[in-house]
Amino acid sequence: KYQQVGTKEPNSLGLYNMLGNVGEWTADQYVEHYVDALIDGRQTQNPWLKPTELYPRTVKGGSWMDPSSMANCSSRRGSEPNWKMHDPQLPKSLWWHTNALFLGFRIVEPKNQPATIEEMSNYWIEEIQDYY
Repeated sequence: KYQQVGTKEPNSLGLYNMLGNVGEWTADQYVEHYVDALIDGRQTQNPWLKPTELYPRTVKGGSWMDPSSMANCSSRRGSEPNWKMHDPQLPKSLWWHTNALFLGFRIVEPKNQPATIEEMSNYWIEEIQDYY
């Protein structure tokens, strides 16, 4: 079953619940052969596969519902539209996966924070919003 964050021992980096608690839903487009998709220099510096469609997105790390063999950093699978089947919103939410109780996400921040609101806005406009 799902475990409250911080109730298990941290890993060697001091991070809690990295694997096997909930699968990590990411902003990456899911492709079956991930390493083969990293083809240009930008992607080797920032290995984000920019989405071209809403599904499938990459889910990493396995969850409490998966076999223990999937609780590892290289475990990946694609998301599915039926994970939000009972979303009461019309149109359906981009983020709320009402039928995927095994799914979560991580809140992260960039190592080098944008110095101005303009830099922050440019990142979100150019890198994130254009595929929604």
